[in-house]
Amino acid sequence: MKEFEAKKFIIERIVVTSQQVVFAKAIVLNACQKFTSSDELITAVLEANDAVIPKQIVIKMSADPMPALLAAGDALSWSLAAKEAIWSLIHGGYLIQMADLYDSGLSIEWTTVVPGSGGQSSGWRFEEHSIKVPRQVRRAPSSIGSNGQFLSEPDLYLHTLGIPNMHAEVASAFREAVKCFRYELFTAGLTMLGKASEGAWFELGASLLAYVPSKQQPTFKKQRAALENPMMGTYRKIEAVFTMFNRQDIFKPLSELTGIKPGELRTVAVWSDVVRDSRNTIHFGVSPAIPNTYEKIAALLIGAAPNVRVLYRLKDAADADSQS
Repeated sequence: MKEFEAKKFIIERIVVTSQQVVFAKAIVLNACQKFTSSDELITAVLEANDAVIPKQIVIKMSADPMPALLAAGDALSWSLAAKEAIWSLIHGGYLIQMADLYDSGLSIEWTTVVPGSGGQSSGWRFEEHSIKVPRQVRRAPSSIGSNGQFLSEPDLYLHTLGIPNMHAEVASAFREAVKCFRYELFTAGLTMLGKASEGAWFELGASLLAYVPSKQQPTFKKQRAALENPMMGTYRKIEAVFTMFNRQDIFKPLSELTGIKPGELRTVAVWSDVVRDSRNTIHFGVSPAIPNTYEKIAALLIGAAPNVRVLYRLKDAADADSQS
């Protein structure tokens, strides 16, 4: 492998995903309690993900450079994710810039030197991936000691939910709900929370239908029709999902695997119904059973964590069995 081929491989390996930035933001916010240098925050992200930027990559016939090249690409990716996280938290009001910007530099040394036969040594700089960050930041005073940051920061909220198999549209709805809540747009926030709740239930319904053996599919013809009818209301679709799972003669293996009983799913349905009732204030002349206050919506957002986890845990088990 030539020097330019090695650098090309590393560059192609550098990829930053939105999920990496979510993880990085949680790590950075936890690591920055008062005054902290950006270098320390970036290091915290790298260490948490077992990512290490090699000090020098050896490129010669007697050594396999691939492990080092892979490690370099992954570590540089996490370094960029950490820098993006720092800026996102600054713009979100969780961190405050306390010094001038600087470029910590993305560079790696390399060598082709073979003892006794010569070679050359130099280094690569990845200027196209350069991101300047403040030399030092501090935690915003209003967020120190607060455990509720996740209620106003979409990425931290999704990180708190901890549901890796969540549908992208459901995740997007949760993000918008948190953004609206932060700016006290309660009705708009409830609308998006309602969409997220619906999406999670609909996803579970589709997975339960796929789990049912073909010979028993006609048993749930009515429920399938409800779930696939775009004109059917959310309440009816949730009832269809619950009615299906209540048939423990079919779904008992899922209950035993996940520990989720029909009663627990009914509890989730109650939470979803409160969200639905609150969301219905978008209709003219409709008032919720309980006023849509800051405290109520905060409780519903917090309640989403255990309730939506139940839906996706059950969906995950149904999907795994259907694919086996």
